[in-house]
Amino acid sequence: MKSIFFALLASIVWGSAPILFKLGLRGEMHPLTALVFHNLSAFTLALLFVLLTGQKFGYPIKEIALVVAGGVASGFLGLFLFFKAVKGGEVSVVSPIASTSPLWSSLLAFLLLGEPFSWLRFAGIVLIVCGIALISLSVK
Repeated sequence: MKSIFFALLASIVWGSAPILFKLGLRGEMHPLTALVFHNLSAFTLALLFVLLTGQKFGYPIKEIALVVAGGVASGFLGLFLFFKAVKGGEVSVVSPIASTSPLWSSLLAFLLLGEPFSWLRFAGIVLIVCGIALISLSVK
């Protein structure tokens, strides 16, 4: 139950962040520069929390490499593409489309991690795709 609560909080935070991104990217700032400020602030805050809570830094190289790869994928490439989309498009259209990541996570978890895939999950994925289609059709 605790994980559901944290997931809901993450959703609220991630749902409000695009508004801040759009406001910041309305002017002259390039999405790549915005990415630097975003990641620098996230890094600084994370480092501060690690130091204050006494977390360790020594982990197996494979775990570090996988987390770094995920960071490059989401924290750099994904956010850069999202910033480009937000800068040029409407947040109310771009954000829901970008939020289809659970669709890809579910499919990849099934294919690569062997996680179970039920008809109920399949129905959820179909609903995500239908929602994206409706949002895309609403664009002027």
